[in-house]
Amino acid sequence: MAPHSLLPFSFSLLPFATSAKIEILETLDLISKLSAPLPLPKQAPAATAAAADETKGEEMPEWVAKLTVDKGAAFAWKVMEKEIYASDVSDQQNRFLIRKQIAEDRIRPAMTGYEISAANLMSGDDFTTSKRQRLSGGAGEIGERKEGREHGGLPVMVYTRYGWGCLLHLTRWDASKASVLKGGNYREFHRRSFLAAGDVVEMWAFRDGHGKLCFIIGNKIDLDISL
Repeated sequence: MAPHSLLPFSFSLLPFATSAKIEILETLDLISKLSAPLPLPKQAPAATAAAADETKGEEMPEWVAKLTVDKGAAFAWKVMEKEIYASDVSDQQNRFLIRKQIAEDRIRPAMTGYEISAANLMSGDDFTTSKRQRLSGGAGEIGERKEGREHGGLPVMVYTRYGWGCLLHLTRWDASKASVLKGGNYREFHRRSFLAAGDVVEMWAFRDGHGKLCFIIGNKIDLDISL
């Protein structure tokens, strides 16, 4: 799949109770409204008729909707679809790769300033702001950024399509500018997700009831798994 064939960055509102039929209420194109990195709101904004006419609905898989509702999310958005590389399931690599443009366009706009810094996703504008804060005596942010990098990135919860989750770290490599999910739990995540090289997966993001950034990664097709 071409890396830029996704719909515009949008949030899919979730029902507040799980039902047999998952109803996608509406999607809102928010990327044009994000002039600076902002945390996701606790409640999804109401859609106008004009916005509803201009945007297309992104079908949310039932396994995504069920998990996000169970975790207390008000809405979720699709990050990407990708084919699993051999390196994504290699014990030597031990990480899940996210292309540079995907991280910048579909994850970064929904992050707080601290999250952006901890995940090493700062842009030129962010560095300018950080420099001004240092000159004005704002040393606290420097310590926060250093702590995030020393710990290997931003801690995030990552779930399989079967509901199992673990803590991984989101960070960007300085050389290639690609982002990765990595950490000591990645091998177990790989084992429980049943991902194999060549599989096509969907990746969705949401904030749980505590405001923590979370991701769900799972095969687009249903697998007949004997657990």
